[in-house]
Amino acid sequence: MSAQEINQAQEAQEKTAGRKPRRTYSEQEAAEIMQSLKTSGRKGLALPRINLAFAPDIYDFVKTMSRVRGETMTEFINFVLRQYMDDHGDIYERAIEFRNSL
Repeated sequence: MSAQEINQAQEAQEKTAGRKPRRTYSEQEAAEIMQSLKTSGRKGLALPRINLAFAPDIYDFVKTMSRVRGETMTEFINFVLRQYMDDHGDIYERAIEFRNSL
């Protein structure tokens, strides 16, 4: 490694050392942000992510219905899951109580 490369590496390290820690969001803040986002990957947003595999017919349904509603596929899936959560909140609460009792 040349002296110039070492200096550049040290300068880059000094620049990143002064950065503030990344902010994390509460569930409510994350939900509000997700509703307002039209694109993913905005810098500084640390929303939980998962990679899902769908059966072809379900994928086509999500893709079509999200377009009908004028939403992204993520927004549509969040909408459907939120409805399911509202309908089955009592089961979820009991599951959380059981998990916390262990």
